[in-house]
Amino acid sequence: MKVVAGSMLWLAIAPTALFAQSRPSDVPRQIYGTVQVVDATTFEFVKSRQIVRLAGYDAPRLEQTATSDDVEWPAGQVSRAWMILRTLGQSVNCAPIGRDTNKVLIAHCFVGETNLAATAIAEGIGYAFNYPNEAQVPAYFDIERKARGLGYGVWSSTDLLPPWLYTASKATTERPNGQSPEAETGLPLPLPVTRSAR
Repeated sequence: MKVVAGSMLWLAIAPTALFAQSRPSDVPRQIYGTVQVVDATTFEFVKSRQIVRLAGYDAPRLEQTATSDDVEWPAGQVSRAWMILRTLGQSVNCAPIGRDTNKVLIAHCFVGETNLAATAIAEGIGYAFNYPNEAQVPAYFDIERKARGLGYGVWSSTDLLPPWLYTASKATTERPNGQSPEAETGLPLPLPVTRSAR
């Protein structure tokens, strides 16, 4: 009986111990407190000054605008305002999962039991998106499909570029030779669509 109890205890502790060993030492287990919203995807904790970006989520850039039913609206500002309203005067609880290429913490963040990224995606405030080499959040894509089907928020505008494409197009227009960033790094680009290819 003692062997069985010992085995059960080991099975309960082993995954936690293994996870703790794989966690980088500079990634805290939890950050809790009030935040200043930097943009629709990023917070700065007021007391610790730690910067956190929401995992699996992206939102329109602050300067982006959209058109819905012939009405232009500031999509980036709306996304940021939404996040401010959700976090203002609230304690935000973040569970960091790693760091991005800029060493910013990536985390799942909550106000109470509300997952901020999942709720924003469900309400059409932003997009399910995973940057390369970051943990995937497949459930967010399921939530996004529903919001897209209902035409909520960012999905109500046919002219709004997703933020990652907007950033890439902006970078292309700012380059003197007009080359895209992908062309410079040697990544293959898809062939252009022509009338005969359709």
